[in-house]
Amino acid sequence: MCTAETVADMWQKQMPGVARLGADDSLTLDADTVKTYDGAAEALIVELYRCAAAQGFSIRCQDAQGVIAHTLKVFDPAVFTDRAVKDIPARGTQVRLQLGEAAVRIWSDAMDQLAFLGEVTAATFSLIVRPGRLRLRDTMLCFERTGMDALPITLLIGFLIGLILGFQSATTLRQFGGEVYVADFIAYGLFREMGALVTAILLAGRTGSAFAAELGTMKVNEEIDALTTFGLPPVTFLALPRVLAVTLALPFLSVFAIAAGLIGGLIVLWSIGIPTVTYWLHVSDMLTLNNISVGLIKAVTFGLIVGMVGCAHGLRANRSADSVGQAATAAVVGSLVLMTVVDGIFAVLFYVLNI
Repeated sequence: MCTAETVADMWQKQMPGVARLGADDSLTLDADTVKTYDGAAEALIVELYRCAAAQGFSIRCQDAQGVIAHTLKVFDPAVFTDRAVKDIPARGTQVRLQLGEAAVRIWSDAMDQLAFLGEVTAATFSLIVRPGRLRLRDTMLCFERTGMDALPITLLIGFLIGLILGFQSATTLRQFGGEVYVADFIAYGLFREMGALVTAILLAGRTGSAFAAELGTMKVNEEIDALTTFGLPPVTFLALPRVLAVTLALPFLSVFAIAAGLIGGLIVLWSIGIPTVTYWLHVSDMLTLNNISVGLIKAVTFGLIVGMVGCAHGLRANRSADSVGQAATAAVVGSLVLMTVVDGIFAVLFYVLNI
């Protein structure tokens, strides 16, 4: 038996001597008793013949079992040569080249997202004519997985965000004797920004990647091809229920995240001596139509982004496990980048409109 364990010991002990052989030398390779061997033994045989061709010594074979002959038939030692560094193609590491490639990828991804947005919009309008094409049961199942199943972690994250905002703002405002205004800061931040954004980031990692992985796996298993063969558009039957579910679920989860954050802020202010009634009075002052509408608009938009980016990358995945993993990663990264850009646009727009 000639396996990796025995070959490793043989390679370490014998190869230094083989390296000293010259044109007048001969090497005897005894494989008469070898009945079981693996890739390590084949690698040793190929290496010995490669050294013989390079150094000029001869090899005498004792090969009753045909091990050496079979190995040389499958693997040509002449192919396994040392490649010089100069023969290895240089990598494109120029900064301008990498920047150009990144710009092309970003532009291509943006165009793909716009194209997918058009497909989803067309599929949505087609439901007006044929509403029965929307699989309501699948939509409700996606809503349950996206919304109800994510409720515990959303409450936890919202509560912790309220605590963090409370402690950080209380530390700063205490220098000016304005601890009571911590309630205004927490409520304003949660209603307009943090409630929707934190929930969207949570769903991007939890749901957007899941959508991309599910649809990518369906493409690998040729399930999407089967739908297309039967004349069933994948966008309508697979993507649209998921996009609608996460678009509806994110405002729902944002409300609970805001409520949990307010409770976390209440605990902080109660611990520094602010009465509970005072806290809720300041929170009610921030509970205006503008603040509520801004938060809901952002929540709906972020939910649409998470659903669309996740489904788009899943449907564009190639037929390999590696591509499915890349699609899930790209869905999360793309959602976060796009939400950040859109949030910045909203900030400028609401400032101009004085909302």
